Amino acid sequence: MKKAIACFVLFLGLQGAFWWETNGILPDMGIVPDVPGKETVKAISLGDEQAFFRLLALRIQNAGDTFGRFTALYKYDFAKLYQWFRLLDSLDDQSNYVPSMATYYFSQSQNKADVKYIVDYLLDHSLHRVPEKWWWTVQAVYLANHKLEDKALALKIANHLIGQKSIPIWAQQMPAFIHEQRGEMGAALAIIQGILDDPDQLKPGEFNFVKHFIEERLGKMKEMESQIKAIEQDRVNRGIPLMPGEEPAPLADDAVMDSPSTVPAPSVAP
Repeated sequence: MKKAIACFVLFLGLQGAFWWETNGILPDMGIVPDVPGKETVKAISLGDEQAFFRLLALRIQNAGDTFGRFTALYKYDFAKLYQWFRLLDSLDDQSNYVPSMATYYFSQSQNKADVKYIVDYLLDHSLHRVPEKWWWTVQAVYLANHKLEDKALALKIANHLIGQKSIPIWAQQMPAFIHEQRGEMGAALAIIQGILDDPDQLKPGEFNFVKHFIEERLGKMKEMESQIKAIEQDRVNRGIPLMPGEEPAPLADDAVMDSPSTVPAPSVAP
């Protein structure tokens, strides 16, 4: 019995001594983890890259908010986040989950300069396949225009939407909206003219908005009057109503943060 008590006291003393020496040492809980190499990730995934994609995406979504912490976005290392987004795309570049997380969450950083990393990632994700990923190109335009307040960058990105006939008309008009905000009415009219050169792609409500945009916002109706009248007469001859009871096209690019019904849900969720 005495030996048992002695052992207990000894181990209790050792435990106390260990605590005394280490109680001031705090774990280094970083916010954004270091980015592993692509080869390392593919090896660790053991052939199931989709499962590993889900695990890593969830880890980045919760980065900085573990162990009872809540971390403000301005404290994140966005250079690391950018590399994480690119790495996740190497596992699955079809999923809308990562660009959604980047656009709707991380872009809300209190540090405006951080948003440039989000814009760069969205361009990497979408520009080589705009007809498929046009929504994220539009989001990059929105963030550059309204968050970074860089209209030159917004216009440069928006120009990739010109002539993409498989995407909605309002998205094709994005460069015209930016030109209008810059006071470049002639350049905006040129974008609209390109759309009107193929009037069959316009729904009645979209045609009405284009006409309104030219007349009320650009003040260029005289320059386009003959073309507008010709299109209207052609639509009347074919029995297409000019004032349908449908929702009009968006009047500007201010509301593009809400995903349209034409954009598929993320193909992968965590």
